[in-house]
Amino acid sequence: MNELKMRTTRRQFKGIPLSPGIALGRTRVMMPGELKVAEVAITASRIQAEVEALDRAVADTIAELRNLRLTAGKKVASPVAKIFDAQLMIAGDYEFLKQVKEEIVVQRRNAAYVYNYLVEKTTIPLRQSSDQYMQQMAQDIEAVSHKVLSHLEGLHEQTNNRFPADTILVGKSFTPGDILNYRHLKAVGFIVAEGGRNSHMALIARSLMAPVAVVENVWNQMVGDVRVILDGTTGMVIVNPTDAEWSDYQKRKKRQGPALVFRIRKLAPIPPVTADGRSVVIAANLELPGPVDDILAEQKIPIGLYRTEFLYLQADRFPDEEEQYQYYASIAEKFARTNVILRTFDIGSDKMRADSSMPHEDNPALGWRGIRTMLGMPEVFKTQIRAMLRASTRRNLQIMLPMISDLSEFEKARKLIAQVMLEMRRDGQSFDSDIKIGIMVEVPSAALMADQLAAKVDFISIGTNDLTQYTMSADRSNTRVAELYSPYHPSVLHLVRTTVDACKRYGKPISVCGELAGDQLALPLFIGMGVDQLSMNPAKIFDMCRLVKKIDAQLVELLVGPIMASTSSQAVIRRLESYRTELER
Repeated sequence: MNELKMRTTRRQFKGIPLSPGIALGRTRVMMPGELKVAEVAITASRIQAEVEALDRAVADTIAELRNLRLTAGKKVASPVAKIFDAQLMIAGDYEFLKQVKEEIVVQRRNAAYVYNYLVEKTTIPLRQSSDQYMQQMAQDIEAVSHKVLSHLEGLHEQTNNRFPADTILVGKSFTPGDILNYRHLKAVGFIVAEGGRNSHMALIARSLMAPVAVVENVWNQMVGDVRVILDGTTGMVIVNPTDAEWSDYQKRKKRQGPALVFRIRKLAPIPPVTADGRSVVIAANLELPGPVDDILAEQKIPIGLYRTEFLYLQADRFPDEEEQYQYYASIAEKFARTNVILRTFDIGSDKMRADSSMPHEDNPALGWRGIRTMLGMPEVFKTQIRAMLRASTRRNLQIMLPMISDLSEFEKARKLIAQVMLEMRRDGQSFDSDIKIGIMVEVPSAALMADQLAAKVDFISIGTNDLTQYTMSADRSNTRVAELYSPYHPSVLHLVRTTVDACKRYGKPISVCGELAGDQLALPLFIGMGVDQLSMNPAKIFDMCRLVKKIDAQLVELLVGPIMASTSSQAVIRRLESYRTELER
C-alpha cells in the first residue's frame, strides 16, 4: 500500500491490550533505535583511550538511569520505580565490563564494537527463549546497551520539547524509560509492535495510566500524522476512523478516562444508596500503585481486590518478607479509613522465570497457578502471609486466596496461615488475630460447592473473567472463540447466583470483582441477587455510583427470575437493556 492510501484508507487492527484506556489523536512514528556500530581496528596506543571512553559512557548511562529512577519515584510508587534498579545493575555489571575491556585489548577493536558484540552474544539466546523472564532480561540489557552505545558514539540526545497535543506514539518497542519520558512530554498513548502484558514497559504504562496496545504487524503499516483511535482496554487500533467512530470513542473516553477517577471526589454519599434506601458498596480493583490511590483513600473507597503479583513481576523474583511488609504497611496506612483486600500471589508458569522451580506447562491456564502454586511453594506463601499479617495491625486488611477449586485447597492454605500466626505469637510479633481470610470463586467447581466453601471462609469474591473463561471453555483473547466468551451467558450467571445464595445462607459477605462488576448493564442484576460489594476499575466507579441511586432494589429483585430463565446471552442482554430503557425514561 502506497503512502497516500495509508494516509486515507480506514484500517482496523486487533492487537493485544497492555494498558487500559482510550486515546484519540494523530500518530508519530518513532524510528527503531538500532545503532550501526562500525568495527574499527586500533593501535596499542589507542587502547587506553577506548577503555576510558567506555568508562565515561557507562558513568553517563548510570547517571541517566539514576535520574530516571528518581523521576519514576515521584510519578509512580517505589515498588514500580524499582524496575529501573535492574537496569542500573546491568549498566554497572563489573564482570561484563571487565570482559569488554579485556576484549578491547585482545581484539584491538574500538570500545563500541566490542561492547555491542558482547551484548549481542549475551542477548541472542535470551531473545530466542520462550520464557518471558529471559525475554524481559534481554529487553533490559538492550535498553541499557543502547544508552551506552549512544554515549560512546556521540549520538545521545535528550529533548524536553512536548509533543503536539494528542500525539500517539508508534514504535517497534519502547523501554520503561521511554514510556516515562514520553508520557512526561505529553504523549497520550503508545502502539507497539512487541511487548508483553507483564513486561516492565507495560507495568510502568499502567501505573501512569497510559493506554498501550501491541499490534505485531503495525510497524510496516503505519505512517506519521494520521488520525488514529487506540483502545488499550480491548487492543483495538483504528487508523483513519470514520467521523461516527471518532465521535463514539470520544464518548467512550469520557466514560472511561482517567478524568473520571478525579470526579470521584464529587461523590456523596459513599457507599451509594439505592432509590429505596439499600446501601451498595462500590469498591476498587488495584494492580499497581499510582496517583489514583490518594483519591480513593480520600473518599474512603474500599479496595475489593489489590493484586500483589507486580511485586514479583517488577523484580523478576519473589521479594523478601521485609520488602513485602514495607509495601503492605504503606497500603494499610494509606487506606487507614477503609478496608483493603490483599490477594496473595496469583502466578503461573506463564509468568515465572525459567530458573525457578516452576515446570514448563503447555496449558498454564489449566495448570499450576493461583493457590496451587503457593501450596506447592509453601515457604514463599508463608513469607507473604507473614508480611501481610505484620502489616495488619491497623485492622483494615483482609487476605484473599485466588483460584480455589476445592475445599481441601482452602483448608491447606488456612493451615499454613495458622502456622504463621503461631510462629508470630511465639516471636511476640503483633498482628490482627481476627483478620478475615476469604477466597475467589473463579472456576465452576468452586461455584458448584459454594455451600461447603461459604461455611468455612470469611468472605467470597467472584472473579467473573476466569469464571466465564472456564465455564465457556473460551479464551477471550482468542478471536476464533471470542463470541463464546460472554459473562452474560446463563450458565455463568447460574454459577454466580449459586455462589451468592450460598453466602446469604451462611451470612458471609459476597462481592464481584471481575470486569462484569463495573458493567452498568449488569448492575441491576447484581443488586437484585443481593451482592454486597462490586469491585471495579476506578475509572468506572463514578458512573456506577450515580446509577445505583436510580435503581429500586426491591423492583430489580423481580428481574432475577426471568433473567435466570433465559436461554442465551442475547436474551439476558435484551432483558437488561429493556430495564435500562425503562430506567432512563
